[in-house]
Amino acid sequence: DVVFVPGLVERGFPRRVAEDPICLDARRAAISPALATAASRVEAERLALRLCAGAADKQLILSYPRLDTDRGRARVPSFYALEVMRAIEGRLPSISELGRHAEAAGGARMSWPAPPIPEDAIDGAEYDLAVLDGLLHAEVPPDGAARYLVEANAHLARALRARYARWQSAKWTSQDGLVNPSEGARAALAAFAPKDHPYSATALEALAVCPYRFYLRAVLRLTPHEMPEALEALDPLTRGSLMHEAQYGVLTALRERGLLPLTDAALEEARAILDAVIAEVADRFREEHAPQIERVFADAVADCRADLAEWLARMAERPDWRPVAFELSFGLPLDERRDPASRLEPVTLEEGLVLRGAIDLVEQRDGALRATDHKTGSVPDREGPITDGGRSLQPVLYARALEAMQPERTVSGGRLYYCTARGRFTEHGVPLGRTARDAVRTLAETLAESMEHGFLPALPSRDACERCDYRRVCGPAEARRTAHKEHRGTAGLNRLRKLP
Repeated sequence: DVVFVPGLVERGFPRRVAEDPICLDARRAAISPALATAASRVEAERLALRLCAGAADKQLILSYPRLDTDRGRARVPSFYALEVMRAIEGRLPSISELGRHAEAAGGARMSWPAPPIPEDAIDGAEYDLAVLDGLLHAEVPPDGAARYLVEANAHLARALRARYARWQSAKWTSQDGLVNPSEGARAALAAFAPKDHPYSATALEALAVCPYRFYLRAVLRLTPHEMPEALEALDPLTRGSLMHEAQYGVLTALRERGLLPLTDAALEEARAILDAVIAEVADRFREEHAPQIERVFADAVADCRADLAEWLARMAERPDWRPVAFELSFGLPLDERRDPASRLEPVTLEEGLVLRGAIDLVEQRDGALRATDHKTGSVPDREGPITDGGRSLQPVLYARALEAMQPERTVSGGRLYYCTARGRFTEHGVPLGRTARDAVRTLAETLAESMEHGFLPALPSRDACERCDYRRVCGPAEARRTAHKEHRGTAGLNRLRKLP
């Protein structure tokens, strides 16, 4: 009786008609009349529409989507719809006139894609939206009028409760990260206590930035899914890996030739070593990453070579600091790119932390050791000279790890060395004094307390969400969302963020 024909929209029906680029219509007609051509495809579309119209005994309903919700603009009806209107009215209407007819029939708007009357809805979603629209504009909406929604859809009920808990409730709930875990979850967390489980300095830095980020990264070990793609330019991570491998190769070669500490007299030989090492490392990276544009890759390698040449020159200016170990690792697998003095076991600190990692460079002066971590990015703004509010822990933790590995030696402190032109070859030293040791203790106590109580909420520091790998998990506005939450359980985090 009734035939419904949806989809009469441009580029939907009819589709864009074009000749086969491999075998054009003239050639197809010469080969066989059975081969379809552009003209025959148009005729087939017209026949399909005539068959639909002829199948209706009482009513024919033609429909097209008026709104493109993805792009936020109106859709253009098919010219077939105009042809049908001409057959009905005896004249060809304009597209705008046809649009007014469709709007009067459907009533859906871009801001609320549903008709004004629920009975005119064509599916369940339109019906629900139409009901809600009437309730939202009613002066006194009846109680329970929309209750059928949460009774019919358990997912909607959970979603509404979760949204209230996240945005309206002042209490911390399970919707805010790791909060109030079950007894089973607490038992599982016990294995990640800082006195038992080894953490890297980088992972521990995430605790002050956002406790939930620390939980996702260091406990659940979630990482973004990376799609393999051709390397067009050296991203910061790849560039840093290339620089670190080249530095290790150069320092190892200098030690084997007895050229450490480096002096001005041996600088030319050191540069020749650098050229050989950077060429070898670049060849390996070229094989592993298959750069798409060789010139871009070669220019990036040349920039790295220039930075490393300046790094060598500045090293020769300070022969009082003698490099004694490179890539000194602890708690990591041992391979040929680790210092011979590396150990497989992690390092246990008396403050209550177990550490794993690798110190880029260990130097010695006047019998005292210094742990250096090389950085290849720009110099960030700091809010404290020691730990930057718990966000820069490598100098302190590496110095303490070095002290624990060699208790008979004196360790003066740690250093961040931004050894590139981008970093302006800036050095930031952190002495291993009482303030630094107290900071390590505060870190250990804060983490232990958080693990014991199972409280690692999404409570990011300022601007932490802008470059977070877990924005899809939490959303981009967690700092604003959690600003109204109660302060229960956040005292330790506040102490950590106030560290110098």
